Amino acid sequence: MTAKKGYLPLMAAIELSGLYPATITPFDGDLKIDVSALEAHLGATSDADGVRGLVVNGHIGELLALSPEERIEVVSVARGVRRPGQLVMTGIMGHHVDDLVEQGLQAKAAGADGLLVLPPIDVRPYRRLAANPDSVLHFFRSLDERVGLPMVVHQYPGFTGTAYSLEVLARLTELEHVVAIKAASVEVSSYIDLWEALSGKSRILAATDAPGLLGMLLHGSHGALIGIGAIQPSLWAELLRLVREGPLDEARGLFNRSCLPLMDAVFENQIPRGIESEASATKEALVQLGVIPSSRVRPPCVPVTEERKQLIAAALEKSGLTGGETCR
Repeated sequence: MTAKKGYLPLMAAIELSGLYPATITPFDGDLKIDVSALEAHLGATSDADGVRGLVVNGHIGELLALSPEERIEVVSVARGVRRPGQLVMTGIMGHHVDDLVEQGLQAKAAGADGLLVLPPIDVRPYRRLAANPDSVLHFFRSLDERVGLPMVVHQYPGFTGTAYSLEVLARLTELEHVVAIKAASVEVSSYIDLWEALSGKSRILAATDAPGLLGMLLHGSHGALIGIGAIQPSLWAELLRLVREGPLDEARGLFNRSCLPLMDAVFENQIPRGIESEASATKEALVQLGVIPSSRVRPPCVPVTEERKQLIAAALEKSGLTGGETCR
């Protein structure tokens, strides 16, 4: 990995590897944050062996539905339950530089260890800018200089129209505080291109909740930042361990037996068949596992149907997470 100004000391402080589950935000009957349920969920996630940090306020954490004050509250709860040595990363999203910087500074003041920066060009007038380094750097350079927290760049899948080009990503990795790329490439070939081009310059975290995840991990990764990891995080940490240490036959067996059913039922393999919220589906799995009491989501997000609940129940049983079986 090539050196850059401030790079080696920073990476020594925040060397991203292993499993980083993207977590949810539970709501009570009044659609306020259910703090006790949030503590239970984040605590159970952090307690799982192999979890290196908590990622809060991402898409699965319903970032768009939370106020700035609520996002800070979630960061504070995460800091209160994390285990020693674990990181707390928080998502930020916006289309105006000063707004993004303000979000970053608020997260820093709340004690976040780093930022997951969702694409600021994810709005129609800006989407064409995803391939232009200067336009994207306009946002990230300001965060780098004015906030000074480690940043994970969220790379969207190509079909969204907002995926950064490899040239853009290469330029971003030159910034002092960019420490990793969340490679949410649904297609394995796109992930491989990204890995081959940039794994020597930045940490690459596989980030798909779909069958391609295993191929990505087998080709190479520094870890995984996945929403599906919030469901029985020890399962996903064990998958990473088996890919890293072997035997690979056991990794493939675990993936086919326990991971694939969950990806299909909860995330629909990232090819949505309906309009129900992935956050609600993830929450429903956690409800059925006894972690949180409700799968409520805030409008305009759509809660899971009874049919989807049954599919999730069947997937949990097939995966060995319910019904008295084990996941291995």
